[in-house]
Amino acid sequence: MTTIQAILNPKSVAVVGASNDPAKLTGRPIAYLQEQGFDGDIYPINPRYDEIAGLTCYGSAGDLPQAPDLGLVLVGANRVIDAVRDLSAMGTKAAVVLASGFGEAGEEGRARQEQLREAAGEMRLLGPNTIGLVNITDKIPLTASGAMESDNFPEGSVALLSQSGGILGSLLSRAVARGIGFSKLVATGNEADLEVSDFLGALAEDDATQVVALYLETIRNVSKFREAAARVIAAGKSIVAYKVGRSESGAQSAVSHTGALAGADEVYDALFAQLGVIRAQTFADLLDIPAALAQGRRMKGPRVAIVTSTGGAATVVADNVGLMGLEMPKPDKETSEKLLALELKEAELDRNPIDVTLAGLRPDLFRSILKILAESPSFDAIVVVATRRRLPSRIWLRSRCLNPWP
Repeated sequence: MTTIQAILNPKSVAVVGASNDPAKLTGRPIAYLQEQGFDGDIYPINPRYDEIAGLTCYGSAGDLPQAPDLGLVLVGANRVIDAVRDLSAMGTKAAVVLASGFGEAGEEGRARQEQLREAAGEMRLLGPNTIGLVNITDKIPLTASGAMESDNFPEGSVALLSQSGGILGSLLSRAVARGIGFSKLVATGNEADLEVSDFLGALAEDDATQVVALYLETIRNVSKFREAAARVIAAGKSIVAYKVGRSESGAQSAVSHTGALAGADEVYDALFAQLGVIRAQTFADLLDIPAALAQGRRMKGPRVAIVTSTGGAATVVADNVGLMGLEMPKPDKETSEKLLALELKEAELDRNPIDVTLAGLRPDLFRSILKILAESPSFDAIVVVATRRRLPSRIWLRSRCLNPWP
């Protein structure tokens, strides 16, 4: 079992600093694991208890009957180093450290983080300053965060890797509300050891993942990231990255958050373009683009048709189509004849955009137009712009143009 496999799919978990109160932060991990039906071994570690949640509780890592695959460390920063050292001495493969007060906390914190790495020895670390991770595919929650608490996460093919736990929680809540499903959720925190790149590379071989969404404050090792991204792309999967720190103030904020050095934004643009990573321009794009890509439908070419119920919106979409290097050809002769055969004098049907504003919003009209365009050899994608207030039917659609195509 590789280190990443031990983290994403451990067969045994030690919970250091566990509480017998599931309502407390330190009581949540065991409660989450049991609620999700984790069938591996769970070892609570806390010298104050003999039993937690029906499980034998141990005084220290040295008292465990075997070395666990993973140690989930819940104790405060002043006790973390000893706990990590004890887990490493037992032969634990990896540890997830939730405590803050390390690399993000100035010079003293950076020194403490270096001590943490030394204490880990050959054992790998996720964190510190992380909310942990959730393997939704296999129902393995390894976190104490209330933001990750749910017994009904929508399962899907998008993996989300974030250098911010808070951002991961925010994206998750938005995704759940929209029914967007995930395969894996990982917050890497300060990345004292394991980085986003380590998990990115591993996801290239994860059958449950088809799209990887990245929230990045920095890339600490460009060579490792380049290699990992290449593996994911070679596996036929997509990567969508939202990189913060585009302005000076944003870069300074990233440093104070996880100790990240943001770097020149133009360099990231060039790197992503070279690797085939789609850069999300807005925070909303980090959900919208992966959700679209997860459908498995890709444009075969650059030709876009626009159907609109409002001319102004069509202009906005057309402008963005052009900026993305896509094309808006007119319908071919046969397609034009089919559109004109609809006999709607108020609508402009034989051009692109196809404007039905004056004809009024009618579901039957939209269905007919979309059917004709979908069968047309002239177009590779259709963008539909329709306002909700004027379209009572469920035919209301919203589409986003994605670039690049294969």
